[in-house]
Amino acid sequence: MASTAAVKRPGKGPVRLTLRALGVLVCLQFVFMGLLVVGQAVPDKPIVDNLLTAIKEGTYGPSAIPDRMGTQSDTFTECVVVGTGLGADPEETARSRAARMPRIGNCDGGAEDVKAVGAGKVFADMDYYKYWAGYTVFTRPVLAVAGMDGLRIASGTLMVAALFGAFLAVRARTTTAVAVGLLLPLVAGTNMLSTPSTSFSQSISIAFILISVALTAAGAGRSAYLGLLGAVVGAGMFCYVDLLTTPAIPWALSAFTLAAAVWFRERRLGTAALWGVLGAVAWGGAFAFTWVSRWVFGAAFLGLDRTVAMVKQNVGFRTGGTWRGVSDAFGAGVTKNVAFWWTHIPTAHLVLWACLVTVLVALVIAALRGGVRQWGVAFVLSLPAMVVPFWYTVVSNHSQIHAFFVNRGVPTALAVVTAACLLAAARPRTRPDQDPAVAGEVPPQVGGRVAR
Repeated sequence: MASTAAVKRPGKGPVRLTLRALGVLVCLQFVFMGLLVVGQAVPDKPIVDNLLTAIKEGTYGPSAIPDRMGTQSDTFTECVVVGTGLGADPEETARSRAARMPRIGNCDGGAEDVKAVGAGKVFADMDYYKYWAGYTVFTRPVLAVAGMDGLRIASGTLMVAALFGAFLAVRARTTTAVAVGLLLPLVAGTNMLSTPSTSFSQSISIAFILISVALTAAGAGRSAYLGLLGAVVGAGMFCYVDLLTTPAIPWALSAFTLAAAVWFRERRLGTAALWGVLGAVAWGGAFAFTWVSRWVFGAAFLGLDRTVAMVKQNVGFRTGGTWRGVSDAFGAGVTKNVAFWWTHIPTAHLVLWACLVTVLVALVIAALRGGVRQWGVAFVLSLPAMVVPFWYTVVSNHSQIHAFFVNRGVPTALAVVTAACLLAAARPRTRPDQDPAVAGEVPPQVGGRVAR
């Protein structure tokens, strides 16, 4: 095969690939909007009937019930999620409903609102388009067919399947030990396993965290660029279904996964670091682009002034708004979440010590196999963990108010560091010169066609 370096035309490859990724991201926004319309086409009546059954049986709300794993559940968001899409005029089109996203109340008044919708009441002024609410594509049909209990089972199944898929994808790109080190702290060091029965909205978010990791790892198996594209798509999908729960987790995990896959195949730290930085920038950019796209659709359908006012209020509050118990001190989001995780999650001590021991053992093995310079590899590959404190600091208000689930970022940061050290200690699967691909570079072109 001809040398890649010899046939690359400087500057054109990266620009072309960037434009291609941006094109995929733009097209994805229209797919997302179309899916919202599909979700709103599901009739309200069977959903309301099943919610009335849940209210009667006591499985709807209330807020903040114990999850029996050390902290409170997020039933508040459950009530918001099942009420999203309800309350519109039956004559309103699915496209109009998708644009403004009608919604009834939360757990406090939601039960009465469900009964009112069942009696024919219209909630004309309850719009909820500050988020994509893409979960309605999943929740509305499942609620209509299987009710609240069925939705809990379906959400838990999705989460478990995504965990299994992420594990297999990361394992295929690195090693079994790295995959375990990256994912086990999230399972063992959080209340994740309680979410299907107490906070299924969190199960959906966790599932898409893991889907983002799986897409990044699967793409990286072909090339670093496809891994980057997987991270972009994963970020868009997470933003689509999530209600600003824990974006720092898929952000950090996806950036690490891309860097880890490149380093394990190429054994070139500079190349891996570059793709890790690109992965972090691309994931954050795709997440922000997708969120802003929702506002663009809102402005197009509902008016610019109305949308701008909503955005200013929401962004201002989440980054620095006042709330009882919220401190405006720098780093307060970090300290509160670390303290919450340490004092409320019963397994926090075990997870911390297990990670520390694993890190120390891995660093010793890494030095024995490749010299002390392998510690530099571990350090560089650990850097995506910094996304977590960065997020806690930038979105301080949200991080403090929601520490009861945002604290999952703490064991995630530990997981990235642990997996990075395990990766530095891992033996290469093949020698770099046995792999003809150069990570992330465009395949050489011969006579205008891609050489294979």
